[in-house]
Amino acid sequence: MKIKIPAVARYMSSAFVPGLAALSLGVMATVAAPHPAQADTSVIVGNQVSSATVESVDHETGTVLLRDHTGDLVTVRVPPEARNVPRLQAGDKINIRFFKTIAASIVPPGTQPPESTITSAKGYAGLHPHGMLVSNRRERVHVLAVDPARHQITFEDADEITRTEVIGEKAMQGFLNTLKVGDTVDVTVTDAVSFEVMNRVIAPSATVTQAPGASAPRQTPG
Repeated sequence: MKIKIPAVARYMSSAFVPGLAALSLGVMATVAAPHPAQADTSVIVGNQVSSATVESVDHETGTVLLRDHTGDLVTVRVPPEARNVPRLQAGDKINIRFFKTIAASIVPPGTQPPESTITSAKGYAGLHPHGMLVSNRRERVHVLAVDPARHQITFEDADEITRTEVIGEKAMQGFLNTLKVGDTVDVTVTDAVSFEVMNRVIAPSATVTQAPGASAPRQTPG
């Protein structure tokens, strides 16, 4: 049986898996403004809320099998750097929030290459276990050739692999017109994922501080 991966699950999977291959310049171009004076650009490309049920968890490999509210299945991996999140277990009902941005900037040659990072945290939302993960996947590419008439660009990635992309969308073509041979471009894809385990709560007598001077109301386990 072919497993269909829903959009929010694909987003969550990419956010939980570090160490991507080189990013496509075609993706980078979607975030860039056509004005050459704007060196740093970013855009929101994903903002979704969904729910899922945990089918199984492999704590040794950090893999979690989820079934979303439509019945689709997807496997995600929580990397070792992000183990500071609530430990999920089979049967957990979770709400997922996903936020994704892409940013690009032209940088001076010879500057320090960007580094990818993973940040995670755990706590409580109300009385429900809450987890958060932010993944910043960074890549540097070097422009080798630009053909605005054909909306085409050739570039070399961090692995010294040369690729050619045809830019189809107008927003991408506008950015293409600002590039020149020899440009060095840094790309950052940020995935922010947060989730709450809705079927579990801490002791109903406990109080969780939400913000300075405010606290969560007491609840009974659901």
